[in-house]
Amino acid sequence: MRGGELIKRSPGEVEEFITGRGIGYPASRDDLVKFAEGKQASSDFLDLLRGIPEIEYNTPDDVTREIEHLERERIKPPKPKEY
Repeated sequence: MRGGELIKRSPGEVEEFITGRGIGYPASRDDLVKFAEGKQASSDFLDLLRGIPEIEYNTPDDVTREIEHLERERIKPPKPKEY
């Protein structure tokens, strides 16, 4: 999120960069970022990939779930302060 806005991405962009020819699974976050960089992904999408946990992903669905989780966390309203 930048400036309070959700990073905009299209489902097609996610699919292209996590299922494209040349990316094999299992894949690490760094593998996914390098692959997306090589495919000239947008900087917003690269930032999103860099934000997912540094674990091994076994399928594209695993990556999609992490991206969706990250986006949900980014748009959560702030918790009220307790006094």
